[in-house]
Amino acid sequence: MIKIQSELSEGTPQYSCNCCGSCDSLFSKSLCAIKNRGCCWYFPKFTLYEIHRMVKSEKGLAILKRILSMPKTIIYHYYIHAKGSFDKKAYNMYMMNEYKPYSEAKDKSIFFRTCPFVKSGEGCTLPAKYRSYVCNFFICDEVINKISHMEEYKKYIEERENYVRCIDWENYSLEMMLREKNINLEDNFDEVINVLKDLPFQQYEFPKLPEIKIYL
Repeated sequence: MIKIQSELSEGTPQYSCNCCGSCDSLFSKSLCAIKNRGCCWYFPKFTLYEIHRMVKSEKGLAILKRILSMPKTIIYHYYIHAKGSFDKKAYNMYMMNEYKPYSEAKDKSIFFRTCPFVKSGEGCTLPAKYRSYVCNFFICDEVINKISHMEEYKKYIEERENYVRCIDWENYSLEMMLREKNINLEDNFDEVINVLKDLPFQQYEFPKLPEIKIYL
């Protein structure tokens, strides 16, 4: 049986699947040195909204410090990009070979990338509250194909889109405010953090969704 649930981690929404980490998802295949990393090949981008959430608590500030300490993290004007590892040598050898496992994937690089926060065999080491919303809402294609016809799943998609629109609006508002002050994360990091600390955080009220069950 496959179960999909909508959960809240201190107010932050997350979709979870009971077979995550034990399914046969194409996204979970690793051809790089880091094995058993599940679907965690994405290099997360942390938005102003997510950074704003972090700076409102000591725990969140510790998470932000950890993100900044990662060797490949890049600070841009209005977001932070935490880049992980990419096994370029293995990727190049794969692309030169005539036989390519999992060739149905459009982006072959996913088999050679690993998120900087994933621990082999354990999954993400960031608390769900402080993860990118991309990670918190991810469900693999193999599971989606089994539940996409269900009305319950359509509600999951609808609420996810509502949440993302809200986050996009909050990010736009925060960016406009920083532009007015002529400051940004790349050039005025500490100043931006102090501004966000003093600004009330608008918590999105994500609704409780019914559990989705598929009996195989």
